[in-house]
Amino acid sequence: MRWDPRGKIPAPLNFLRRRRLTRLKNITSSIGGSNPPAAGETQDPSPDSPPIRFGTDGWRGRIAQEVTLASLRRLAVAVAGYLRERGPGPLPVAVGYDGRFLASRFAREICLCLSREGVAPLLSPEPIPTAAVSRRVVTARAPLGLMITASHNPPDYSGVKLKDSLGGTLEPEETARVEMLVPSSDPGPVPEAPLPRHPSFIPAYLRGLKEGVALAEIRRARLRLVADSMHGMGGDLMERVLGGGRLRVRTVRGHADPLFGGTLPAPLACHLSPLTEAVRREGADLGIATDGDADRIGACDESGRFLSPLTLLPLLAMHLIEFRGERGGIARTFAGSLRMERIARRHGLPFYSLPVGFKHVAKLLRRNEILVGGEESGGFGFRGYLPERDGLLSALLLVEAIVLSGCRLSELVTRLEREYGRTRYDRIDLPLPAESGRRIVRRLTASPPRRVAGLRVTGTDLLDGLKLLLGDDGWLLFRPSGTEPVLRLYCEAPTIRMVTAVLRHAVRLART
Repeated sequence: MRWDPRGKIPAPLNFLRRRRLTRLKNITSSIGGSNPPAAGETQDPSPDSPPIRFGTDGWRGRIAQEVTLASLRRLAVAVAGYLRERGPGPLPVAVGYDGRFLASRFAREICLCLSREGVAPLLSPEPIPTAAVSRRVVTARAPLGLMITASHNPPDYSGVKLKDSLGGTLEPEETARVEMLVPSSDPGPVPEAPLPRHPSFIPAYLRGLKEGVALAEIRRARLRLVADSMHGMGGDLMERVLGGGRLRVRTVRGHADPLFGGTLPAPLACHLSPLTEAVRREGADLGIATDGDADRIGACDESGRFLSPLTLLPLLAMHLIEFRGERGGIARTFAGSLRMERIARRHGLPFYSLPVGFKHVAKLLRRNEILVGGEESGGFGFRGYLPERDGLLSALLLVEAIVLSGCRLSELVTRLEREYGRTRYDRIDLPLPAESGRRIVRRLTASPPRRVAGLRVTGTDLLDGLKLLLGDDGWLLFRPSGTEPVLRLYCEAPTIRMVTAVLRHAVRLART
């Protein structure tokens, strides 16, 4: 999938796109190349390079500021040291990258450095979804995988996700060990050299997707699906999986673009007007969207109504339990829906409430302790697949739910609300330095409000940030992001009017 600079961009965003493109092009001169520096020059102007820290979902930073060729070489040295601690031998490492600016160059630099350190890199020949790296780790029996991506972050960000031998997010204890092995200074450029060529990671990835759903039944269904890849790594992969039957798939924003068409590659309602408009225009049965590296999902029903992940995950859990007849634990991260616990209790299944970050869900999937688990941002994982989230698999299971139930998506949502309660959800991100966000949370934790938007605060939960409980049917969460300089304010309540009022009050509390 190549960047097509001729892709259509909404007129109001043209200036923003040109400004970002100019900025990203200027980065080339400051990013540092693989050739040795000239006399008197250094690759890293500071003797003490900034630390590399893994948050809720990998290490991320701005290109040419935190994420540079020098910092990636430091990380490669740490990864090689981590592998040497695990055992001798030229262990392979699967390396993939997304369609962001300089992503392929970053991946190549890491592979060159790994080769110098005695590690055999398996480099993808093309930009791919994160889950395709996870699949390659498994098929190659590699001990580790690296994915160059910043997921749903703005286009001037990049970063690295680490995958374990099962394809899941590397556990916090392990990433902490990698962090400890990162050298304080740049180990130096690697002379340019040819790297071994490897076949595409995509065919094995698509086979894994097809095995995870009732593909024959789905292909026989006379459904229309609109797939929105948001100029990310989803590309036309839904068409490639579902082609060959009666079901029809149309892809929008399918070409990869490092600027993501001038918007954030996050499948939130405010970014999905091309999807909802296409669903209404074409009379489609549903629309699905995937984020920048295609590991998260957003969706809308046949009327174009956006369905938040706090509706989609309970709906998929209901499908697996009530239509597929499967049994197993149910997990949600701290900002997940109340309905996940209600589903678990009704069916007598174990329930887990976890800190934010899919790595906590992945740990339970590795141990085979849960059937389904996910997070508020649309990353879901399922037993029997990789212990990792995958937006395309989530989308396929959503289509399967429609096909096997014989219901429209809106009818499935109505059934979910009738049996497990009607809730609405929204989130506001306040741009703040990380320490400012933590300071606000500490202040509110020390002296929580008694009422929010007229609703009585009945308790607090400090599992990850500060959650104010608003009776049995609502909550408000203050939490600093682990990947961006923002304070996130989340709310779930019975009506959108209540959600809006609570979030407005939360903004005032944060700014006091």
